[in-house]
Amino acid sequence: MTSAEQAVIRTLAFNAAWGYAPTRLQLRLAFDVGNQASAGLTPPEADEALDGLVASGTVTEKFGRLALAGYAEHIQTGREREIYFPRKLRRAKRAAAFLKLLPWVRGVFLCNTTALGQAQDAGDLDLFVVCRGGAIWRTRFFSAAPLALLGMRPKAGVVDPVCLSFFVTDRCLDLAPLMFANDDPYFRHWFLSLLPLYDDGVLDEVWEANESRLLQRHPFAQAWMALSSSHVPRPASQGLPNGTVRRATCDESPTWLERQLKKLQWRKFPPTIRELANKDTRVVINDDVLKFHVDDRRQVFKDRYYEICAKHGVEA
Repeated sequence: MTSAEQAVIRTLAFNAAWGYAPTRLQLRLAFDVGNQASAGLTPPEADEALDGLVASGTVTEKFGRLALAGYAEHIQTGREREIYFPRKLRRAKRAAAFLKLLPWVRGVFLCNTTALGQAQDAGDLDLFVVCRGGAIWRTRFFSAAPLALLGMRPKAGVVDPVCLSFFVTDRCLDLAPLMFANDDPYFRHWFLSLLPLYDDGVLDEVWEANESRLLQRHPFAQAWMALSSSHVPRPASQGLPNGTVRRATCDESPTWLERQLKKLQWRKFPPTIRELANKDTRVVINDDVLKFHVDDRRQVFKDRYYEICAKHGVEA
């Protein structure tokens, strides 16, 4: 089996693990060469390898989507879930339209398979929010409280609730410390599939902070394309030229308001959040990262992914 064929199987193995059937373009952008050297491997070679695997029956291609043989049901499941995407995207854009009004918010991303256009009818809308350094606690407070009043937060009976469980500041755009030490396939694919809903210019910074590491395994990956209306310059403020974004510095100290909102929110956290805080990468709480993934299934997906790779004789 060629290295290109192994990469195709490796990429589809993870998609099988999290129940998604990608298009050819999505497969190429997430093309995973593993720990092998990718020098000399070209997109045409990847396409040729994919064509050969489809012809041999190792890969199923139907309705413009791809799946390893034995996981073709994900193609049909995906088609059934596509119907929910327009509704969910409208809801997510509405939330992002509110969040971008907050002066500390620099970027808002839709996450997980919803960002790829497929989600369960009752699924949450998971947002990843980038804010200014020194302002993460006020950003979370003034994001969550108003959305709760608008009936958009997770609660019984709420349709398409907005989950605000992941914030980082622009002082902490390299997300490597939040990944598993050896390999974190879910985090890699999660990052590549992010859908930007709002961007004040931080989009390129987020990509550049993580690009070199990602390209080692995903050589054909490209920076995300923001929605056409998402890059909106801010009004002039604090003597800065119109459209200029004030960049936080690493020594920016928290304000009195920031300290008080930190204390308030810490007291309000559920016991599970406080118990798991900073013990591993599931729940991370500090002045640059707020990550509340209590039900973190990354290890489940990783184990499933490794199992599927082994089944096909490919090193994960």
